[in-house]
Amino acid sequence: MIKKFYSTVFLALALVYVAPAQTTQTPPPPGPAPKIELGKYEHFTLKNGLKVYVVENHKQPVVSMSLVLDRDPILEGGKAGYVQAAGQMMRTGTTTRSKDQFDEQVDFIGAELGFSSTGFNASALKKHLPTLLELTTDALLNPKFTQEELDKVKKQMKANLAQSKDNPDAIASRTRNMVMYGKDHPYGELMTEETVDNITLQDIQDYYNTHYKPNIGYLAVVGDVTPKEMKKLLKKPFQKWQKGDVQQVEYPLPQRPEQTQVVVVDRPSSVQSSLVLTNPADLKPGAEDAVAASLMNNILGGGMDSRLFQNLRETHGYTYGAYSSVNSDEILGRFNANANVRNAVTDSAVTEFMNELNKIRSQRVSDEELRDAKAYIMGSFGRGLENPATVAVYAINTARYGLPEDYYANYLKKVEAVTAEDVQRVAQKYINPDKMYIIAVGNASEVAEKLQPFDKDDNTIAYYSTTGEKVDRAAMGVPAGLTADQVLADYIKAIGGQANIDKLKDITITSNASVQGMALTLVQQQKGNDKFATQITMNNNPLQRVVINGEKGKMEAPMQGVNKEFTKEELTTQKLEVSQFPVLQYAKLGIKTKLTGMEKVDGKDAYAVEVTLPNDQKATHYFDKNTGLRLKEVNNLQTPQGVLTQTKSYSDYKEVNGVKFPYVIETVVGPQAIKAEVQNIEVNKNLSDDTFKM
Repeated sequence: MIKKFYSTVFLALALVYVAPAQTTQTPPPPGPAPKIELGKYEHFTLKNGLKVYVVENHKQPVVSMSLVLDRDPILEGGKAGYVQAAGQMMRTGTTTRSKDQFDEQVDFIGAELGFSSTGFNASALKKHLPTLLELTTDALLNPKFTQEELDKVKKQMKANLAQSKDNPDAIASRTRNMVMYGKDHPYGELMTEETVDNITLQDIQDYYNTHYKPNIGYLAVVGDVTPKEMKKLLKKPFQKWQKGDVQQVEYPLPQRPEQTQVVVVDRPSSVQSSLVLTNPADLKPGAEDAVAASLMNNILGGGMDSRLFQNLRETHGYTYGAYSSVNSDEILGRFNANANVRNAVTDSAVTEFMNELNKIRSQRVSDEELRDAKAYIMGSFGRGLENPATVAVYAINTARYGLPEDYYANYLKKVEAVTAEDVQRVAQKYINPDKMYIIAVGNASEVAEKLQPFDKDDNTIAYYSTTGEKVDRAAMGVPAGLTADQVLADYIKAIGGQANIDKLKDITITSNASVQGMALTLVQQQKGNDKFATQITMNNNPLQRVVINGEKGKMEAPMQGVNKEFTKEELTTQKLEVSQFPVLQYAKLGIKTKLTGMEKVDGKDAYAVEVTLPNDQKATHYFDKNTGLRLKEVNNLQTPQGVLTQTKSYSDYKEVNGVKFPYVIETVVGPQAIKAEVQNIEVNKNLSDDTFKM
């Protein structure tokens, strides 16, 4: 396997599962459901309507506070993302403290304080509670929204979007929400770089003015404090927080599809498919069926002992894991089943999913399965009660959702009362194999035709782009006779042509980038087509240097203690990585190309060209149909943690000496996103050969 080297370090977390020892002993018969002592809490309401729940816990001198604003979902439209941005802006300084001053004072008392669009979480030692309350109240009542901080928040939001836009699981999740709820529903609309750019300071201010109201708030206080103390402490700082009317909004309920619909998101570079099988489920929080639905899901796909996991992983080896969930929601919940499977077995995996969904609907679960599920649910519930904050959450849920006062006190009795018939009934009610969406994010040319038999909606698969646009597959077809060689030739012509490229005897490109807040400088130098040098520095300290001179190359990374020469295979990969015009290297390096189709890339029609190295490592490059310019490349990298996708996006082309170079290159690998912006390009400076000495 060819190893690739990057300018960032990725830490792998090894997850180890230890299977319990097997036993043939007969388990004892289950006893009656234990009586639950939820713990005491006291509730009072301030004059401004804020509902406060206090749970005493004097084991440690710590106090935690959590505010929940119970508002309806918001349709953000062309400014999708402004609600999230408003939550982040609540922690960027106040009218009395700059952000740095605020952060310094929070850190000084060793506290934690974070805000979201629907409240805050805060905690500190009991002795610092007055200071924590003062800081929290300042952020809550006196936020100062500045353009400088908004620009930082928007930049971070766009970096997160860059990380997720080529993540198959994230694409599958976005596509699921969109097809199920529709783009005109709060649960289905998509946040994009464009909608983030549309967010203004006034949007942030308007959100705060409209929705940060105490009368829709629930405040949980847990720790080394009494209700009497908290009532006294909260009365003064919170009396300036004025109540207000918060409009309630109702949205039309999406309907499940009349027949099962297959939805494919084409990613020609994918070596596996991200599968989601889903349908709406009208299950409200605390509903009569909620407990039985939880037990049913535990048996079906709730963990490593579940039916889906055992079938798709242990029996068939299609995936590392297969799971399901039943989500309750005040508007509309959903049933969801998912797995990542190899392209070759995508249809077989869907078959097994369907077999299990139909089986749990048509047959009663065994006594053993039901007993084990009950034991797991009861154990989880009991462990949750060990955390005093759970008591406050249950109290708030009871009030928010209008649950019976004894709902949680009798929860284990409800679990014990569930029968196999109940499990079958809720499976039939909330799982609809004949009226669901089957979503596959993967290589359409390898999986779409195989999934056709599962589509019952006029036998017509729906295609979507990775950015959420519905795609006319026929219209997106490749023109007859067009080849990969022609697409690559058009690219060379688009950037200036072979003659102008040949005039560039040497190139030096200096770029700035940042990784996790660290500023980096990247200098790339190239002489002809066989000499390359790339150096990455931070504060003038070298992090990494790659040098290639003809048929030899090496990499140095002083901070990592790396100093190695490339093997022949590694050298091939690195030449393609560092060359400004890798297309010109294909013939010499034995690279094969194939035009595989078309795809939407950031809203643009793009030809997808599959590039195969001599060792069969593949990548997909995307070229704008209209301009011919390269827009993106996607590599699937084999790592000890499985397949990681590396994506490079190219934009902001500018001409230098008759040749166009991309001035912005965004690289995403796993959770890491690096945006490099070119500061300067110099050509024909007669670079010395010493620059490329090994």
